[in-house]
Parts: sequence; C-alpha cells; structure tokens
Amino acid sequence: MVSDTDNRLHALGALVSIKASAEQTGGAFNLLDILLPNRYETPLHIHYAEDVAIHILEGALNIFWGEERKQAEIGSFFFQPRGMPHGFRVAGQSSARILYITFPAGFDRFVLEYSKPISDFDAMVSEAQYKIEVLGPLPT
Repeated sequence: MVSDTDNRLHALGALVSIKASAEQTGGAFNLLDILLPNRYETPLHIHYAEDVAIHILEGALNIFWGEERKQAEIGSFFFQPRGMPHGFRVAGQSSARILYITFPAGFDRFVLEYSKPISDFDAMVSEAQYKIEVLGPLPT
C-alpha cells in the first residue's frame, strides 16, 4: 500500500510525517519523516520493543548510544538496536530532517498519542505501554 497523503503532525516537539504506518506495513516497520527544529534534543532513552534506524537528510545531529557519541552529517545512517540507551540533539544553528525507521512497527501509535495534549502522568503511562524508558537528559 502506498501512502498518498502527507499527514504532518506536531508531536514530541517536532514536525512528523508518518510515511509508513503499522497498518500499511502489516506491523513490519514504521517510516517517519521528521523535521527537527534548531536546538531540538531527545532525552536519553531506551526502546525495548523496537530497533531504531536514523538517516540524516538535512542538517546535523549529535547522536548518543551506549557510551558513544558521534556527529552525524547529511547522508549518515545509524542503527540503534532495542535495549540500547540512545538519543540525539540537533547540532549547529539550523534545523535537521531525518528518516526515522522502527522495526517492528508500533512507534507510529506512540507518536500519534504525543500529537495531542498529554499530561505528565499520561506520558509516563504511554511510555510504559510502548516499552520506552526515559533515563534523563543527554550528556553535555
């Protein structure tokens, strides 16, 4: 099935377009096109239910996984297996755009939940439901 719409939504502090949903891929994977604003950063966190792959389309990121930290430029690709602490922040003074792929699918539903106003309590429930553990801020 091909997605013929470009449904962009604001979620998790970024502009997200779900290119391949769980329903479209039979649960195999999700593909998200994400525009990250200048100074955007995730917390250090762990996905226990899916592997994550990131491909940098525009801008640059500092990517953290395990004890490592790498600068990711346009064209860089990173694979982060489930269970590995990771996170990223936009580097430099401009925004960044990434393709964010999760295997298997399901992360799209988490993103949809975060596209609506959500309380801190509901956020913790959602993180537990989708098996995501937030460890804290990224290292400096």
